[in-house]
Amino acid sequence: MLTHVHVKNIALIDEAEVDFGPGLNILTGETGAGKSILIDSVGVALGKKVSKDMIREGADTALAELVFQIHDPDIEKLLEEMDAKAEDGQVILSRKISAGRSICKINGEISTAAQLRRVAEVLLDIHGQHEHQSLL
Repeated sequence: MLTHVHVKNIALIDEAEVDFGPGLNILTGETGAGKSILIDSVGVALGKKVSKDMIREGADTALAELVFQIHDPDIEKLLEEMDAKAEDGQVILSRKISAGRSICKINGEISTAAQLRRVAEVLLDIHGQHEHQSLL
């Protein structure tokens, strides 16, 4: 379960931290409040492609960090295979972006964006509005 999101210098967000509780969590707010940026930041931490334009104007780097609480032995095994063992059932995925490169980490250990995506596949699904629709 995703329990915490930390975002720094992404798009218009200077810095934001969001804690999630068990059950349904809902992000609400006016247009332009940053809901989509927060969701996009989750994608950044999960290894999705990013451009240097995501870095907030005036900043040199941006950071997206996710904290998960896990209780699934299959996920723990996958992390062990990547030398990123969960501590106390907690997994921290982070990605720091600077012009031209990014640094990915799983539980503080440097990893690749591909490894982040692999772990993300078993931790989280993001479904956006109208994603289920297609053009005929």
